[in-house]
Amino acid sequence: MKNIIEEYHSKINEELKKLNFNSKPKELYDPIKYILKMKSKRVRPVLSILAYKLMNEDWEKIVKPSLSLELFHNFTLIHDDVMDKAIIRRGNKTIHEKWNNNIGILSGDLLMIFANDLLSEISEKLLPKILKRFNEIAKRVCEGQQYDMSYEKENSISENKYIEMIRLKTATLLGFSLEFGGYLSNMKNSEIEKLYQFGELIGIGFQLKDDYLDVYGNEKFGKKIGGDIIANKKTYLSIKAYEIASREDQKVLDYWRSNKKKIINEKIKRVTEIFNKLNIKKLTEQKINLFFDNAHKKLDSLNFDDYKKKELKNYLKLLLNRFI
Repeated sequence: MKNIIEEYHSKINEELKKLNFNSKPKELYDPIKYILKMKSKRVRPVLSILAYKLMNEDWEKIVKPSLSLELFHNFTLIHDDVMDKAIIRRGNKTIHEKWNNNIGILSGDLLMIFANDLLSEISEKLLPKILKRFNEIAKRVCEGQQYDMSYEKENSISENKYIEMIRLKTATLLGFSLEFGGYLSNMKNSEIEKLYQFGELIGIGFQLKDDYLDVYGNEKFGKKIGGDIIANKKTYLSIKAYEIASREDQKVLDYWRSNKKKIINEKIKRVTEIFNKLNIKKLTEQKINLFFDNAHKKLDSLNFDDYKKKELKNYLKLLLNRFI
């Protein structure tokens, strides 16, 4: 499995290098080359390829249009980092930290234009349907990001609201990546819908795992441990903790959230102590497993022979082990 995924990565990166990011001004194009050279598993184009391969073996022909998914994803990352004032992305300085906010916004915009250019090369028969769907997904991602920012101003939100936010912001693009491969393979609409639902489920599961790793992971994943705690970001862990905490523990959480003068390491330590006291680690693990279990069931329901679904199943296992 590892060898075939490396083959996909090699082809995807080869096609990325062919895109013209060497134009001027350098301040506009260099940040794009910078983020695309960061260590990445190219999950979205790989998912598109794996969905396509459920029906066809000539996967190389869809690599270039599938790059639109990778470019759009990186567009969202650049803009999210600006809005979140993030310092680290995949173990490297974020673009706005290395350059500035204006360059981050503009280079992100250009990535979106490149993504649309790649979509325009799809066959005339499929283009209207795919472009309309792509724009629907792009709107959902923006809606999810706005919810994310709006929720930061609220003292507490419900678990359901949070799950819906990450479904829009993160999971819809993973679902569309599989859907994209289904469209390009001329798959039945009923199977394309199942692929999308499968992608949404794993997308939510991975975002919950991202929340989990911020507290219980390590920096090899490219995230600063405790970064979400420092930034007072709403995560599944913080929401669940506030929901089940005693009034006394809620006051402690409120204290560390509101007082910006406190020592960062002390803040991470004290908030994590509350999480541990409330067994948040186990509760989050259970929620993650629930979404991945449901994703497996959705994958099993696809009307393809098991041997055709095996590669997609193995890839999911690989992602679970290494993370997205």
